[in-house]
Amino acid sequence: MEKNSVYEQTSSLKKLHPIWIGFRLFKSIRSLILFIVFLFIVLDMSSNSIFSWYGTTLIGLFTVYQIGASVLEWYRFGYYFDQEEIYVQKGRFVKMKRFFPLDLVQGINQNTLLIHRMLGLTSLLIDVGSSDRDSSIKLEMITIEEAEQIKKILSKYGNIQVNEPVASDKDQKEGHKDKNFTHHYTIETNEILIASLTSLRLLFFLSVLYSVYSQLSQFLPIEEHINKAIAYFQTSIQMLILGIALLILCSMIYGFLKTFIQYGGLVVTSDPHRIYMEKGIGSKTSSSIPKDNIQALSINSGLIHRMLKIVNVRLISATDVNDEDIKASNILFPFINRKKAFTLVPEVVPSFEITGSMSNIPKRSILVKLLRTMYIWLLLPLGIFLFIPGFWYIAVLAFVITLTSQIVSGLCSSYSLNGQFLQLRKVGVSTRLFIMRRDRIERIMLSETMIQRKMGLASLKVTTRARPTKVITMHDVPIQIALQCQSWFINED
Repeated sequence: MEKNSVYEQTSSLKKLHPIWIGFRLFKSIRSLILFIVFLFIVLDMSSNSIFSWYGTTLIGLFTVYQIGASVLEWYRFGYYFDQEEIYVQKGRFVKMKRFFPLDLVQGINQNTLLIHRMLGLTSLLIDVGSSDRDSSIKLEMITIEEAEQIKKILSKYGNIQVNEPVASDKDQKEGHKDKNFTHHYTIETNEILIASLTSLRLLFFLSVLYSVYSQLSQFLPIEEHINKAIAYFQTSIQMLILGIALLILCSMIYGFLKTFIQYGGLVVTSDPHRIYMEKGIGSKTSSSIPKDNIQALSINSGLIHRMLKIVNVRLISATDVNDEDIKASNILFPFINRKKAFTLVPEVVPSFEITGSMSNIPKRSILVKLLRTMYIWLLLPLGIFLFIPGFWYIAVLAFVITLTSQIVSGLCSSYSLNGQFLQLRKVGVSTRLFIMRRDRIERIMLSETMIQRKMGLASLKVTTRARPTKVITMHDVPIQIALQCQSWFINED
């Protein structure tokens, strides 16, 4: 089909399900609530009848705008697939029309929320490999049959295979038996349990409780009952301990359920060209990423996870755009034992190797790091003590955390140059390990401050070919190593 005919036959363009309008309005309720809070609390409009009338009028106009904009956005959005390209038309007030060749499609992610499954709908996120901000096409609220048809078109006429790996669980398992798919990893319940127990879910749980209490107290007389419950648990030390234990237990259950719903059923498989991931209980997400698009690996762990040897493995790829759905799909293992991850990563991504032996940066780098962050651990606390002494605890925290992280960074940060691979490990409050291949590095730069030059140190800045560009900076490595890395990158041999 020629482009002109696609332009002319806009009536034949496929559209999202009309229920998308209600879904979009539901998501905009949060913005409406914030708008109401701003009007009646920040501007105190509820205390004056005139301002209250204006506030109500503004809320009404805001609601009408949201409804009109959602309806218009749905009405003017359309798409079309043929054997060569994807045509997309969108825009609330200014209509935009774009073509994307099928052979440039990098990947497709399928996200089926619980409400989608109840309505027989799903959502597709198609990465079209564009270099601008419109690098993906979101088809929210389309039928499952339409999604399957789109995947068949992309599989038949594009450069990706998407039909078997992102099908149903039963079909997927059968497909793996019949096709050239390799099963690498299935998340275990004990991994989810450990991850939920070592996260900050308690703080989130308390914030959720307080938020629910704040909202309900405006409409229901529950404050008196809450005060009675608190007073009941304060009657004795035993009851206080019981109340704290119940609160911690509830937060643990909340954390486990939230983590289980998000990551339960995580399965990682691959074929010779792509990596496939499925996760989620209730709301299911399926995604795939080409192995050739993987530019680097990032293995991270927080303070508590580091003590328990749990890491998060993320793929830095050419499709690493500023889209939360695509970023989420690039997480290979959300939490996994460190030793197990080091075994599985080369199996899933055979073009990368992980070196266990690394060299620490010189201990003299601690002085440079402390001088570099002096404004945080010295000047900031000093300013707080002088001008806002009531927040002295913030000054103490800034001093202790910054000083400790910089000392630990100088003692534990390390590097490795092994054949085709460069590894940089940055240690502080958290640990980040980057593994990069020479042929997938855009450039390597080194810089020196006056203090670094006197101590024989330099900062190494590595730019990978991700989109957007990913820059990894390693401070205070020996100048000889920095020069060696630069020479290693320039020379192929």
